Amino acid sequence: MTSSASTDECRSAYLAKARVSTWVRLEHRVRTYSTVSSELRIEVPAEWPLAKDLLLSEESRPYILAMSCLTRPEPGQHRRWAEVRDALPTVTSAANGNGGVTVIDRTHSWVNVYRNPIDVGVWRIRSGAERWSIQLLAPSALKNSRWDEISVDPGEPGADSATPRPDRGSGTSELVWLSPTLEKKKPGGENAAARNPARDMAPDVRVSLKPSWQRSLAAQSDRLIAVGLDRAGTLLATAVTTTLLLYSARLYRRRSASPAPDQQRTLANLVAWAVALMGLAALTTTDDVINRYVERRGEGLWQDVQIVRSHAFALGAAAVLFGVARPARRFWVTAVLLAVPPVVVAAQPQWFGLYPSRYAPYEASEVALGAQGLASGCVLALTTLGLVTATWRLATEGGLLPLSRRFPGNTRVLRLRFIGPVTAVWTVAVAACWAITRESYWQQSSWLSDQAAVVYGTDHWNDLVWWAMWSVANGQDWLAGLAWMITGVAILAVLRAWRSSPQVSPLDDPADRFLLLAFFAIMVSFPGGNYLDSGIGVGLFLLLNVLAVFWATAPFSGRSILAQAFERSGRPLGASASAAARTTLLDKARTYREIHAELRRLDQGLFGDVPPKRSVLEQQLNDLHDWPVAGGPDRLPAKVSVVDGALALGPRDTWWANGSRAARLALVPAVPASVLLTWAWRIKGQAWQLTLRDEWGLPTLATAFVEWLAILVSAAFVLGALWRHLPGQRGAAKALPVAVAFSLPIGVDALVLQFTNESTGNFALVASAMLFVLTVTGIALDFDTFRGERRYWQSRLGLLLSIYQMRYYSLQVAYLIAQIIAMIAIWEFFADTVAAPKLSESR
Repeated sequence: MTSSASTDECRSAYLAKARVSTWVRLEHRVRTYSTVSSELRIEVPAEWPLAKDLLLSEESRPYILAMSCLTRPEPGQHRRWAEVRDALPTVTSAANGNGGVTVIDRTHSWVNVYRNPIDVGVWRIRSGAERWSIQLLAPSALKNSRWDEISVDPGEPGADSATPRPDRGSGTSELVWLSPTLEKKKPGGENAAARNPARDMAPDVRVSLKPSWQRSLAAQSDRLIAVGLDRAGTLLATAVTTTLLLYSARLYRRRSASPAPDQQRTLANLVAWAVALMGLAALTTTDDVINRYVERRGEGLWQDVQIVRSHAFALGAAAVLFGVARPARRFWVTAVLLAVPPVVVAAQPQWFGLYPSRYAPYEASEVALGAQGLASGCVLALTTLGLVTATWRLATEGGLLPLSRRFPGNTRVLRLRFIGPVTAVWTVAVAACWAITRESYWQQSSWLSDQAAVVYGTDHWNDLVWWAMWSVANGQDWLAGLAWMITGVAILAVLRAWRSSPQVSPLDDPADRFLLLAFFAIMVSFPGGNYLDSGIGVGLFLLLNVLAVFWATAPFSGRSILAQAFERSGRPLGASASAAARTTLLDKARTYREIHAELRRLDQGLFGDVPPKRSVLEQQLNDLHDWPVAGGPDRLPAKVSVVDGALALGPRDTWWANGSRAARLALVPAVPASVLLTWAWRIKGQAWQLTLRDEWGLPTLATAFVEWLAILVSAAFVLGALWRHLPGQRGAAKALPVAVAFSLPIGVDALVLQFTNESTGNFALVASAMLFVLTVTGIALDFDTFRGERRYWQSRLGLLLSIYQMRYYSLQVAYLIAQIIAMIAIWEFFADTVAAPKLSESR
């Protein structure tokens, strides 16, 4: 459609009396990408023939034509992939009743692409390596209207150049252009007899700015070198993980020359999974670099070539997963059947209309969309099945799942008749979410396009087919990002099979200690190390977490209860930390609490005519400190009561059992905490808009919840495993070192983000949620230690009061209430609501 035709269609001559004002603002501080916000305000005269069409439904053709005349360069086909709006433009009738209407259009976006134009409202932003430009793209229908005020705020430190020269400034960096007629009406200005339309028309405003190096680098994150560094960071982080696992396996082999069969299996699985991780990372990152390289050379991403490449890498990654899983034959047959559609589509794309001509425009068909959609769904199902079967094998051979009820004494078997339908339902649900998201994104990006035009329907089909093709690689990348949880399963299997019962904690054995530290870094650590949209520092962040948990726990183990020495022999209490000793301590602890209860009643005068003698009760308390050992009688330290000793051993007889119990108990506080964190990162504020724009955003809500739950429960496992080595007399105190180990890397990450001027708003919320979950878990472990006495008390509260006594109980309650208040305050005042988009969300 030509410009003249568009102008005639918009009846622009009637818009000469329209009054227009607009502003654009760039914000650079405390964010990864600079944000762009704009507003366009138009007072439409009643004489404009299309004015009343603005009052119709937003989906009607007259409304679309009228609004496109006011907010787009000209009517026709428009694809605003980067433009985001909280709501449609507001349209209100003029207050003076003259029949005119006022239109206000507010939009925003991010500067996250290099050199490609970003259109936001009537503004165009283009980012270069050293200079960014802002240009006013006045709609053709409004070029002769009266532009009262034009404002550009490029953000600190301000503009480098501006044409034409601004009329005035505002604030620290805002530039303002005013209508000459408006200037003359100001005090001291000329008295104009009449308006000069030629002087009031829209000026060609252009502003140049030099952004900070942080925002400049972030905006270049889609360049080949930036993508290469980011993917190299992913490979480096995976290499660090693989190295940690392989070195752990080497330590275990040194420990035992003839391991048991289950130990051999779990160690072999750990090594196999460590190698598979590198294969997965290589296959899911290399294709991105290849695509950028092809684009850099200017060859273009031809659809048929891209299908072959993406399907090949995706099937290779699925093969790696099944190589680890080694499932039953029926699963292999299912995998082969699922691989047939993507192989056929990649081998013969012309059969399905997926081979675009190099010399003519491409028009996708329903067959093309159906074929590519089926291939993408099969790859998604195949990858899901590979992840599930690999996890199942690592868990069952490691003894992490309960034995079969149907066949006692045998491990559970993964049944295809069960997991097959579940995988199918999951795939259909994800595909439905993908289709809804893509359709919504298309409608938002093209909402002012002429939907009756043939080219609109063609572009719509082409967009769906193109993104269905991209969903093969993107979907597998999304699922492969969950593989870190499988790593945790492999580690737990080894820890369980190789545990040594006499040990007080896994820190006593070099192999157990190293693998537990690796478990904390992989499963518990906050996902940091990503700066300016580059993951080059993720690998170093993993190593930092290994050091953090060691520094926060090992140096203070000498202050733990079990590290205290017997009064006579000088041996540590941990040397007698057997199951029998735990039973003895529990019996003595009950007697200890009963005697103290009698003393309190004696002080309050609550006994009858023949009260017990205080000296007798005190002697009984003194006798409780006697401890029988092989070399003769010994005594507990004076500062350690039998209750302290019982609580220090934990609710179970071994560190593995304590860790497992802590993980189960943590589920209760971890579920609401995971919901809170998922809401903060994925729903609150602008994050919800980006979730809806991300093709995997809706199912990511479910996976994000599972990931946060895994992080919190894994931290509780570490708390239970290290329980006997941690300082403190009560569970709330023992939770502090693990919480500190989790928070230290977050603090380092926050310092680096302060240097790169990025947001850390949710960090405090994450740290406080972790502390809350660990504190509740610690208190629950204390309570669970005396679970055998539960039947003697009317309520759990009474037993808890007996264990802690009133002073400790009041402190614990006040401590928990303070944590809850802190989380509410952080949520209300400090949690970040400014989200940053991912690269995949921009065209």
